[in-house]
Amino acid sequence: FTVSEEPPARQWLATQVSGAGATFAIPPNDPNWAAPPAQVEFLTDVELVQMMPHMHLRGKDMTYHVIFPDGRDQIVLSVPKYDFNWQIAYQAATPIKIPKGSRLRVEAHYNNSTSNKFNPDPNRRVYPGRMTWEEMFNPFFGVIVEKDTDPARVMKLLFGTTISDGA
Repeated sequence: FTVSEEPPARQWLATQVSGAGATFAIPPNDPNWAAPPAQVEFLTDVELVQMMPHMHLRGKDMTYHVIFPDGRDQIVLSVPKYDFNWQIAYQAATPIKIPKGSRLRVEAHYNNSTSNKFNPDPNRRVYPGRMTWEEMFNPFFGVIVEKDTDPARVMKLLFGTTISDGA
């Protein structure tokens, strides 16, 4: 452990964003329910360095897209077989440079059917909650910004999303 004599030149911000204000309801017996996507727009240049999908037992897949100002769509993380027992934070091999005006869009699907062996009850409608038998759509991520950047001015929510500081 080394203590620097100089303040850091940049800061790391960890947060998460959820689709539809996290007020979804997964229908009973649906093997491929799509959550309303979560989206933020970056108000400054950032470097995306970490992503961590979080769902519960019905989580099926999660995909993180960066949509650049020119319209180009780049998948930066795809977890096609999400497993609640493997809660992994994915570190970018090299920081992903995202210019101001780009969007981060996260999509997820859930399996609330009998084909999901971990599903506690495929016959019930599932709502968001902290308990494992409820569900979550929490795409966590970490970005690096310049040290003097106001964290409140790094991104804005796009319609139907909520954001928190990852606490």
